[in-house]
Amino acid sequence: MQINTSKIIYKREKLMQTLGQVWDYPLTVIEAPMGYGKTTAVKELLEHSDARVHWFTLLDSSVSSFWRGFCRMIRPVDAAASARLEEWGIPGDDVFMDKAIELLETINFVENTCFVIDDYHLLAAPLMDQFLERLIKSSLAELHVIVISRSMFGENTTELALKGFCQVIGKSSFEFSCSEIIAYYKICGVSLTEKETDKLYAYTEGWVSALYLSLLNLAQEQKIDLQSTLSELIEKTVYRPYPQPVKDFLLTLCIFDSFSLKQAEAMWPITPVTPLLQYLMKHNAFIRYDHYNQTYHIHNILGLYLREQLALQGEARWRELQELAAQWYMQNEEYISAMECFYQARDFDKLLTAFEKDNGHNTTPERKQRILQYFSECPAEIRRNHPIAALIYARKLFLLNETELYPLECKKVGEDIQEIVDEKIKKHFQGELELIKSFSRYNDLQGMIDHQTRAYELLQGPSRFFDHRNFFTFGTPSVLYMFYRQRGAAQQTADLLTKFMPRYCRITENHGAGAEYVMQAEVYFYRGDFENAAITLHKAEQPARSSRQISILLCVLFLRARLAIVAQNRAAVQEILQQMRAEIEQHAQYQAFYAFDICEGFLYALLNQLDKIPAWIVQGRLQESPLYFLSHAFFNIIYAKSLLLKRDYIKLLGVADQLLAIAGGFPNLFSSIYLYIYIAIACKHLQRLQEAEKMIRQAMALAEPDGFIMPFAEQYQELYSLLLSLEREPELVDFIASVKDLQAELKADLHAAQDALRDVRSQLTLREREIAELVAQGLSNKVIAQQLFIEETTVKKTLQNIYAKLELSGRTMLTRWMLKNEDD
Repeated sequence: MQINTSKIIYKREKLMQTLGQVWDYPLTVIEAPMGYGKTTAVKELLEHSDARVHWFTLLDSSVSSFWRGFCRMIRPVDAAASARLEEWGIPGDDVFMDKAIELLETINFVENTCFVIDDYHLLAAPLMDQFLERLIKSSLAELHVIVISRSMFGENTTELALKGFCQVIGKSSFEFSCSEIIAYYKICGVSLTEKETDKLYAYTEGWVSALYLSLLNLAQEQKIDLQSTLSELIEKTVYRPYPQPVKDFLLTLCIFDSFSLKQAEAMWPITPVTPLLQYLMKHNAFIRYDHYNQTYHIHNILGLYLREQLALQGEARWRELQELAAQWYMQNEEYISAMECFYQARDFDKLLTAFEKDNGHNTTPERKQRILQYFSECPAEIRRNHPIAALIYARKLFLLNETELYPLECKKVGEDIQEIVDEKIKKHFQGELELIKSFSRYNDLQGMIDHQTRAYELLQGPSRFFDHRNFFTFGTPSVLYMFYRQRGAAQQTADLLTKFMPRYCRITENHGAGAEYVMQAEVYFYRGDFENAAITLHKAEQPARSSRQISILLCVLFLRARLAIVAQNRAAVQEILQQMRAEIEQHAQYQAFYAFDICEGFLYALLNQLDKIPAWIVQGRLQESPLYFLSHAFFNIIYAKSLLLKRDYIKLLGVADQLLAIAGGFPNLFSSIYLYIYIAIACKHLQRLQEAEKMIRQAMALAEPDGFIMPFAEQYQELYSLLLSLEREPELVDFIASVKDLQAELKADLHAAQDALRDVRSQLTLREREIAELVAQGLSNKVIAQQLFIEETTVKKTLQNIYAKLELSGRTMLTRWMLKNEDD
């Protein structure tokens, strides 16, 4: 019997017809277990289409790897957008998701552009499910996404399907029927009887991998084996016939799900790699080459078998291969992957070297638990030999809010540094440690200065661990917010910062340059001295810009925007916000987008424009954000004002104690003043007047010694009746008079922008409002057209008109805008 076991593609008409519907949906989800021919079927479909195909296969569960792969798919379509997305990093929350979708909505995709994401089940990241759902709901013209997975895609696949965004092709579509088994075997040279077919179907359940392995076994043994396990079939039909060098090569590379030619050469320096790969590609249907990514992929069925065989060679061999892989990653500066391989090899010495090379830049919340595990399992003697790694680790513990581990680590590092023999090196590391320990005194400026003074004396030069990527303000747009902790001491604190900031800049290479001027400008502003505030801001801008201190530049621009509100110049506020975005992108400091949202949220809260405040702030999703805990009290100011704007006074009073506790943790008087004012307003609206007066007294007790009248003037209309009832009290009369005087000088109408926004909304035609509402419900352009009995091109054109009228950049922002204005 002459049996053809080469890589024959059996074209299944029914399956191809089902797959052919991908062009009718933004998303096609293909779900079936391993070995059902999902990838082969999709490749067959796309190779015979005129589609522009961009294919990405996941290799592991890393969200970072997924994001890099997604950006690579964008690159041939729009290189600039791809680069920007990659620089922004993983869209791990609403802030970056919105920005990523807005950017993708600007790309012009050619007809039938297809993104294929293979082996998506490896990711298991709900945030990335959410990102892809948002991408699909944006209904980008001509873009079709195919997700190939062994498991269900996301939680909302059914909803996406019902709304016309998605089709799901499941396991049953890939199972071979008895007639298809007969046809497949026939083109391979085998004629099956009805009885043989029934037995083969019962044995394989239509699973193509089992059918193929049975075919290979039939070619070797001239009989159909219905007794062997899958592993035994792999052993007999695939692995055993290989020459020994090929077997050894596979066992070396099987620690990867995929690998490049250069990676294979690094892992297999014994003989030339190319002939081995050519042999495998010719004789094995379980290894394929991805031309797009230039990588070789071992099919999971074969990969599982190979790793079982590798395990039989013992732990020492496993570690040896992980060590080789780690060295490859180190040479290519992929330090996170290198750390994981060194960990698998239990080589903690080199793991810490990789951590030092990375300098903590990739120690993100996503990787927090893994990094903690590395250091907890690292032997003490190895840690002692890596003081730089230990210092970086201690600094990151503070930023990650590991309040218990941070002081313990500082103590441990200090003990290890004492053992260093070289006095010069010891003093330098002691200086670094003092600088890191200064954060334990946040926001006690004098306490921080005490540590930094000792650091300055010990270092005798700049620290190794500070650069322009470190945020001085921890993601907030205010230096006053950071250090204002004692009533009546705002000017004293500003003077202290002015005195010691130059020395701090010398040992941190200008970290936070210009911060002292920002703080002084803020003191002027909150006292109502707008002219001196504006003058002092100019002093802050030059050192901040020349030292690439984006966090200080944002503070400068934020206060300028507030001055623009005072001057009734709403156009300037918009220009300043645009400038903020430009600064972030110019300096490639994309994590600053969170700070930008905080700026935007605060400004629009002042202008009573609830619809313009970022959704994640309005909804209070603080814990889902990557904001440093030091910025939480500032976030809560905006969140509290959002509750007022929603007239959710009961909820504001319900969370008031929690918000005040967070503000009091440092303490943070800046946040406390605003929160007391907002709580007082909520109490007033609920006719709890005694509580309202108590809260406003608390706010004035904090603000009066420093003359900070601006927060009260900003909310004067809401506070008018309360101030009227308190203005005869001797201890408050002068302060309230100052507030009233400032209010008289202010020309800004904080409600004008909101009125203008409603005027714009009223300009929408009935059809425009109808389409906007359907978009907010999550319907695609195609479904909207069907429901309204109009052309899809009409929907697209109408949406462009809506975007122009509302000054929105795309579908995502329109949805957010509509949802926030549904009660207007």
